[in-house]
Amino acid sequence: MLTYLLLRYAMLLKLPLASLLTTSLLLAGNASQAQSQLEPPLATTYATPAPAAARQVYSAADPISSLLYNGPEYVNYAMRYAARVGHQFFLTPDPQPGSALYRAQPFDNLQLQYDVVLDQVVIKQPTSPLTLRLVNEKLDRFTIAGHLFEKLQADTTAGGLAATGYYEVLAEGPVQLLARRAKRQLERIESRVVRAEYVTADRLYAHRDGRYYPLNSKSAVQKLLADREPEVRAYVRQNKLKLNKKRFENDALTLVNYYNQLLPR
Repeated sequence: MLTYLLLRYAMLLKLPLASLLTTSLLLAGNASQAQSQLEPPLATTYATPAPAAARQVYSAADPISSLLYNGPEYVNYAMRYAARVGHQFFLTPDPQPGSALYRAQPFDNLQLQYDVVLDQVVIKQPTSPLTLRLVNEKLDRFTIAGHLFEKLQADTTAGGLAATGYYEVLAEGPVQLLARRAKRQLERIESRVVRAEYVTADRLYAHRDGRYYPLNSKSAVQKLLADREPEVRAYVRQNKLKLNKKRFENDALTLVNYYNQLLPR
């Protein structure tokens, strides 16, 4: 097209043909050079390998994404209520630092919430606004805000563990003290508004000699530790342990820790 235009232009101006050809070749060469500078070869554009650091980050993240962030969505059912008293989570409704043994793989540096109404651990999806539920059948153990929880199977012998689920380990030793963290969701109608209220319903258990024992009274604790009754009674008096409803868990934990120190390891 360029050559044709030059020929037409030369005929009008009566220019020599040799001069015309020289000009045409120079223009074509300059256009080709400019095009090569603006557009790199296709082979260079698409064959450049990704940086090694980027590949390492992707490889490290992919197993986590595939193993950890693949549960069903967790829907915050409390938001259905126009008014709420309390919340359904352990300690606080905000995500807390934790870890998990999930699908037989340890995961650290997580942000977790523990719904104690449903006995369900939830985790924020890092690349979306979704919150996911960790599958209970694949979650053996987790920590949240420094509290350790173990999954235990129901054991109804002698009034033992009534339900399979997660129990906080409060004390280790010959006597293991456990807490079943739970809340009940109550609905109340006030001024034609349905209000949700979350009431704590924790329960304590002891594990000793392969059996679980519910601890729901001062007498149950004393019976559990009866083999060292003189020392236990003296310690209770000395430290003014009441084992009443208000202080039951703290006093039971103090007493069990003392008792475990008395027995040979």
